[in-house]
Amino acid sequence: MNSACPQPLAQSIAQEAFWCEVSQRAIWSNVEILRHRVGSQVILGIVVKSDAYGHGLVECAREFVAAGADWLIVNFAYEAVKLRQAGVTAPIYICGNVSAAQVATIASYPDIRMALYDADVARAAAAAARAAGRVIPVHILIETGTHRQGLTIEEALELAATVSQLDGIVLEGISTHYADIEDTTDHRFAHQQLELLNQAERAFRQAGYDLAIVQSANSAATILWNQTHASMVRVGIAAYGLWPSKETYAKVLQTFAERGEGFLPNLQPVLSWRARVVQVKSVPAGGYVGYGRTFRATQPMQIAVLPLGYHEGYDRRLSNLGYVLINGLRAPVCGRICMNMMMVDVTPIPNVQVGTVATLMGSDGDERISAEQLANWMGTINYEVVARIHPSVPRYLVADAPLSPAAAADLRSGRTTAALA
Repeated sequence: MNSACPQPLAQSIAQEAFWCEVSQRAIWSNVEILRHRVGSQVILGIVVKSDAYGHGLVECAREFVAAGADWLIVNFAYEAVKLRQAGVTAPIYICGNVSAAQVATIASYPDIRMALYDADVARAAAAAARAAGRVIPVHILIETGTHRQGLTIEEALELAATVSQLDGIVLEGISTHYADIEDTTDHRFAHQQLELLNQAERAFRQAGYDLAIVQSANSAATILWNQTHASMVRVGIAAYGLWPSKETYAKVLQTFAERGEGFLPNLQPVLSWRARVVQVKSVPAGGYVGYGRTFRATQPMQIAVLPLGYHEGYDRRLSNLGYVLINGLRAPVCGRICMNMMMVDVTPIPNVQVGTVATLMGSDGDERISAEQLANWMGTINYEVVARIHPSVPRYLVADAPLSPAAAADLRSGRTTAALA
């Protein structure tokens, strides 16, 4: 990621054809909200896997830690290594698969722990850690109903017994993941999953294992339920200012309305996505635009060509459906999204020329295009919208104005709220 802090953003990105802006202020605001939610005694883990949900791994990780996050959470070993090589020193938890072939790599770096559900990997990790003169903490994954990674309580206890006999690794905690907490306002299944995790914790402690960490809370659980916080939370999408789902937002509002209290987080979207017009041209009445001739002009019109397409992450499902913002006005997509190009209707928009900035996601004047809006058009979720922006799209950290003391107090008190677009 490039940093726009030392000089004005416009100067920093003047040479770019397309780019993303990552708001430092939004990151700090969201961490402030989340810290207020979980308190000072709970480990606030921020998930930065998948290039920080498309926002830029290293720079976002640095900002989250600077803003007050305790741990960083990745999915793969290479992400942990990349952070360490970039000088990020915060504790790292690898929540995804680590193979026996990869453990030597993570043993080369300090303060990296890993999810575990395989005895062969445990033995390989122990050997690698001994060779490196380190100890790798492990978190055994408990199967509670999602049926991805994880073990039954009986299997998990067997693995714990194996771990206890190995020098080089140490059992630090247990973990699970919810199946549908984001997809419904009926959370009975999630409560069943939490109870299974609680049963696992009791079984582990009865067996004599001292668990430093029990963890299950993703963004939705962190926002909705205090009882899931335990000793650590794993916040992903909410840290980037995006709601896990409309259902989560509805449940928060329902709880607030029923009790006259609750937590109404004013999440601030971190990412904006922009591009420059590279050509403006006339299309006659009856003229076609783009592949397949799926768009035909009914009257003379002006279109603008933008130099990015589905390779860069602007989804082909937005063909003839989405719009961008130019000079504060909506410019509908015309024709199919190409691999590296797209066309938009600028007929009613004044002063559009080569170099004019188009906003694909974010705000321009009084208009805004949210990740949720793009997801609705695409028939998917906001996670996919941001995570699939191609790594070749430059990310610029925008050092926007810091929070005022009054704004920070509002965030801590939960007095502010934000609508789900």
